[in-house]
Amino acid sequence: MLNEILFIAFNARYAHTAFGARYLLANMGDLRPRSGLLEFDLQVQPRVALEKILSRQPKIVLIGCYIWNIDLVTRIAALLKAVRPDIHLILGGPEISYETEQQEVFHYADHVICGEGEVELPKLCRELLERQAAGDAPPLPRKIIHAEPVDVSQIELPYDLYSDEDIKHRAIYVEASRGCPFRCEYCMSSLDPCVRYFPEEKLFSAFGKLLDRGALIFKFVDRSFNIDIRFALKVLDFFRARYQPGMMLHFEIIPSHLPDELMDAVKTCPPGMLQFEIGIQTFNEAVAHRIQRPLDIEKIENNMRRLRRKTGVHIHADLIAGLPGEDLESFEHGFNRLLALNPQEIQLGILKRLRGAPIDRHSKNWNMIYNPHAPYDILSTAQIRFEDMQRLSRFARYWNLIVNNGQFIETAPLLWTGGRRAACDTAPNVPQAARLLPVNGNSPFAAFMHFSDWLYAQTNTTGNLHVIRLAKLLMNYLTVEKGLAEKDVAKALWNDYRSGNRPDVPGFLKKFGFEKRDTAKVKPFIAMARQRRHLKE
Repeated sequence: MLNEILFIAFNARYAHTAFGARYLLANMGDLRPRSGLLEFDLQVQPRVALEKILSRQPKIVLIGCYIWNIDLVTRIAALLKAVRPDIHLILGGPEISYETEQQEVFHYADHVICGEGEVELPKLCRELLERQAAGDAPPLPRKIIHAEPVDVSQIELPYDLYSDEDIKHRAIYVEASRGCPFRCEYCMSSLDPCVRYFPEEKLFSAFGKLLDRGALIFKFVDRSFNIDIRFALKVLDFFRARYQPGMMLHFEIIPSHLPDELMDAVKTCPPGMLQFEIGIQTFNEAVAHRIQRPLDIEKIENNMRRLRRKTGVHIHADLIAGLPGEDLESFEHGFNRLLALNPQEIQLGILKRLRGAPIDRHSKNWNMIYNPHAPYDILSTAQIRFEDMQRLSRFARYWNLIVNNGQFIETAPLLWTGGRRAACDTAPNVPQAARLLPVNGNSPFAAFMHFSDWLYAQTNTTGNLHVIRLAKLLMNYLTVEKGLAEKDVAKALWNDYRSGNRPDVPGFLKKFGFEKRDTAKVKPFIAMARQRRHLKE
């Protein structure tokens, strides 16, 4: 297949699809038949990617730049212009839309579109092709094009560009609106304050076609799905009326804005149908005010309790470490407070300095030092030293593996409940551990931090920890370090292991007499296995 105009997407992994590239391709108008899309993940070798790009014989190459792919994009852009300088390279995406000329990749680009490109990109491509056809036309004088937010009622939707393979094996991203009314300074959406809703008839027709094709998992990228309750109810009603087992809708919601009518609608959704991403970020009111993050703690806590007690919603709650003015003690307090609300997942994120985000205005006053390379994560602040931030990063990784992942639903809580307080004997391997271990022995954060330090001292890695290895390490820590009864820990680990539909008995658990399962009774996981593990039988 040959394409004069070729969209290139470098996704974080195969399971992700390039939503932005599909939107642009859908809006190419009469140029769409001359355009194509080529997707890679981050494991691709630059020269291999370039070879595949050139095999399409494009005249124009368009690449989306994001925080997760900018290093790879820069390398491939350099190769492309070295091998084929005649090919026009157009860059877009959030990473290149701000601080544009300061970035290395900018120097390889012929043009950069900053902002939403559905309207401006077809104009540019048409003009470039016309000039190429004319032969000796001079290059366009404008290298940087600033695009205004588009009228979403006038653009084409991209959902027919999801292939059958995409629907079967990959994430299907959708959106009902663009923009966010809030001004949270760490977030790029704060730069687009006008919430724009897609026309309902057009939107629901597209969703219906996806459902007819077998799509079950929809990840809405809207930043404030429930800001308009009327519209949110319509979306829920549409999908609930068409519910099939295995359907899952992911929404990012405002936790302080869940009126009774919305809660009533949520209650009627089957367990596992809804996943709510709830951005708490901090429970420190002074910090929240500093970064212009709305924070009504009483409403947030009440609503999260209602969701957990009265609905089957899977809650993915976010906290951010490294916010200006927040120290370890404050973060520990916030983590423990959030854990007490019992969300299925707590995503502990490390603050990143996204290009263009207003959070950078605090850098000097709070001595905020960021990694100069993507993903621009915070290294230290006036309140949190680099060594502390390293421990928090490992804590986040291990929490994700052991708690969020759902592999150890019964075993994980043993890490912060019961047993004696383990002595801090990890200092030779993690020198800062002894100094930083919180004093409060009843703190779940402190308990898991101790385990995190111990685990890193034992393994010297935050990767390559498969389920059997983690289970053995948990057995060792809980029995030797915490003093729990070996039989009780083994039973919890066995219950967790067999809940994963595994028919075998791990070697280290065989001495406890657990019986091998009949493989004929083992049922396969639904597509969203991680969420399925958190559901009660």
